[in-house]
Amino acid sequence: MSSWSCPHDLDNVCQRVRGAVCSPGMRGCVLEGKVRFARDEMNLPRKPVKAAAATAKKPAPASPKRRLPF
Repeated sequence: MSSWSCPHDLDNVCQRVRGAVCSPGMRGCVLEGKVRFARDEMNLPRKPVKAAAATAKKPAPASPKRRLPF
């Protein structure tokens, strides 16, 4: 067995097929039609799936201001 890492994969988003979830062997991938995968469903022609938009981090809610007793 061997391992391969795609140079177009950036945080599971394909940079070659703009905005698609990185799935080796999908249409537009550098591996399309060049390799055979161990799982049969990976060998079938597949369309790219749009990646979910990056979730923006919400700022932490500000702590309540301390009230003075007078």
